[in-house]
Amino acid sequence: MDPTIARPDPVASTSDFEQRRSFRLGVWNGALYQGGEGFVDANTVIPVFLSRLTTSNALIGFSAALPDLGWFLPQFATVPFLSRRPRSLGLYRFAAVVRGLAFTLLALLIVPLAAHPQALLATFLLCYGAYAFGSGLAAVPFMEVVGKTVPRSRLGAYWALRLFWGGLFAGVAGLFVRQLFQGGADAPRFALLFAIAAVLVSLGYGCFSAIREPAAAPSPETASPLGMLREGLSMLAHDAHFRRLLIARATLSVWFASAPFIVLFAVHQLGGSARTAGTFLLVRMAGFVLSNLLWHRLSVRHGDRVLLRIGAAACSALPLAAAAIAVASPWGLGWLPAGAAVLALEAVVGLGGAAQSAIGVGYSSLMLLLAPPGRRQAFVGLINTFLGPTMLLPMLGGALVDWLNAPVLFALCALAGLVGVRAAWRLRDSRGVPAEARIPGTARSSEDGGWTDVDRPGGAG
Repeated sequence: MDPTIARPDPVASTSDFEQRRSFRLGVWNGALYQGGEGFVDANTVIPVFLSRLTTSNALIGFSAALPDLGWFLPQFATVPFLSRRPRSLGLYRFAAVVRGLAFTLLALLIVPLAAHPQALLATFLLCYGAYAFGSGLAAVPFMEVVGKTVPRSRLGAYWALRLFWGGLFAGVAGLFVRQLFQGGADAPRFALLFAIAAVLVSLGYGCFSAIREPAAAPSPETASPLGMLREGLSMLAHDAHFRRLLIARATLSVWFASAPFIVLFAVHQLGGSARTAGTFLLVRMAGFVLSNLLWHRLSVRHGDRVLLRIGAAACSALPLAAAAIAVASPWGLGWLPAGAAVLALEAVVGLGGAAQSAIGVGYSSLMLLLAPPGRRQAFVGLINTFLGPTMLLPMLGGALVDWLNAPVLFALCALAGLVGVRAAWRLRDSRGVPAEARIPGTARSSEDGGWTDVDRPGGAG
């Protein structure tokens, strides 16, 4: 099949009723899934949990990075498998079973293993790793089904609503965690959090699994996993839009490299309690949810690249603010009382939630909009796979905290974020660009924001 020939759009072949039904199920999926993960948030709850099992900040950082690392890395291997099949939901459903069972098993084993920290740590890494890499199996099927069932004109609203309701549910989770940890942070409380998470994420998987996926023509010419990686390296070298989108999204990984240690700095260096983690989760979700009211409007009026620009700029500025607060706190110069420093760091984390939301909406929409027709699975799988190594930044951040200290990490993250800011500002707007303009080898005037031969020499086709 010639990849420069656009295949029929499955969305156009479905009824309005099916489109609305798929839209609702997808939004419910996002709300329940994010709400469930809020009870075991990777940047707040997990670091506090692991700090009771290990003193290694590098291991804590690695564990905080596992959900994103597992989501991104396996995608290149699933594309050749899925491209030969007219439907993708089967793999998503298999991954959903693996992920639900992983959380359930962890919830059941935390209390029995509480007296054996090393065994509990190993069990956590095994179950949490299975959960994380199961998400990587589901990633390409998930994005493919969204691309098949959600009209292009509603993608911005789709992601914004998922993030809004998911963030709202996660905010409720933050209130619950804060109240739960008021009496301490022992093993039964963490087991309860994982049990609630297991139920909610499983319900979310069930919603998405209920979508009726339209069939699409298979692409038997798709390369092997190694061939896909070679194609990705070529795209990284020659496709400016692919490269800029990748680097702009990576700024969120830079922020995540600092976020867990902002919480731990407040708890350990500024004298906060375990309950402080619940407060940080609550303010992060508040920023995440409330900002969506703005991001949706900006997406409609000004396009999704504006959201990436705002998010990238925030991901660079916020670690710098955290470093300044830490230096001014009793840990450093003593200009700020400990309580005021904790409140200031909570504000930083709240704005970080808003930045995460902005990048989530902008990147998810642009990734689908900029994918060449007939190559969506490859484009999505490759860009996410190349993002995978950036998910190890929290582990590197933890090593820097062990070696130096948290404020130095925050300052370095601020500097690294500037690279993503530059890439986000150079992204072009995809609004109004017809599908054929994104086919490799098709030239368009750069004045209309479309692709050019210079931008995509040979492209991803």
